Amino acid sequence: MPKIAWIEDDYDEISSLVRLLELDNYEIPRFRTRPDVDNSIKEILSCDAIILDIILPPINEEDPYQGLSILKMLREQYTYEKPVVVCTVVRAPGIMDKLRRLGVLEENILHKPVRPSVLTATVKKTLGHE
Repeated sequence: MPKIAWIEDDYDEISSLVRLLELDNYEIPRFRTRPDVDNSIKEILSCDAIILDIILPPINEEDPYQGLSILKMLREQYTYEKPVVVCTVVRAPGIMDKLRRLGVLEENILHKPVRPSVLTATVKKTLGHE
């Protein structure tokens, strides 16, 4: 069963999407904050992919894009090279450029609210399960 880590602070927002992916036989461990990620790094690194929101509760006000910091840490410190799908409300070109520089494909950047059919199609394509 493919395993996808979902890093998102609003569990209510994603609960129906998580259920939909679980019905498609994906295992979806969820993480809310940077400390959750730090405490579960081995599990996250073992996942086949990550779904990531880039606005998470900040550790400090100087870094409002905790998800972006998490992605940078995963790519640079842990050399995580597996696919990442970003689900975010952010549309700022500078942030989109940073995501692409960190290896997020353009088609894997989804803007909230994400339609269930778009998410499942993106996940399946990303993992080669079309």
